[in-house]
Amino acid sequence: MPAADYFPAVETELARLDQATRDLTDRYAAELEAEIETLVADSESSEEGSRDRIATEAISMAATKMQAVIESHIGQVEVFAIRVGDLVPPEVVGKRHTELVDAFRGWAESGATTITQLGTAADLHSLAVTLQQSPYADAQLRVDEACRGLLDNAAAVGVVLTCPGSELEPLQVGR
Repeated sequence: MPAADYFPAVETELARLDQATRDLTDRYAAELEAEIETLVADSESSEEGSRDRIATEAISMAATKMQAVIESHIGQVEVFAIRVGDLVPPEVVGKRHTELVDAFRGWAESGATTITQLGTAADLHSLAVTLQQSPYADAQLRVDEACRGLLDNAAAVGVVLTCPGSELEPLQVGR
């Protein structure tokens, strides 16, 4: 496949994944916010100890949502790896293409361990730290590095390629 066709095909897939990631996190953040609002509303009518119970349940809800986000995101990342892996790169990018596809496959494979780790978070801070220090976050760095390497190849043949942000962050509610 000529570079003039290859790079736009990769960029289309990167943009598709980026948008799917944004849609996924927005949807789960909205769901989490609604669930927490319901939890708080329900607890206002309950008795003592509700503050601790709310905090415990909110942390559990947040962890469960992040686990669901990663589970869904794994599927999106796998689709990307398949679609880009099916492209036949021009000779000038062969190694970088393989690095990118392998990085995305590794990212998908790191999800299960991270999902398990998120289940051990005791508070919202530890939930965020767990995600930031997870195999999933490390794999994201490898994806970003591989994409930057592909950018260098694209620039060398006069093609502009962008790597959208791939970082999956903790869900934020009340934005």
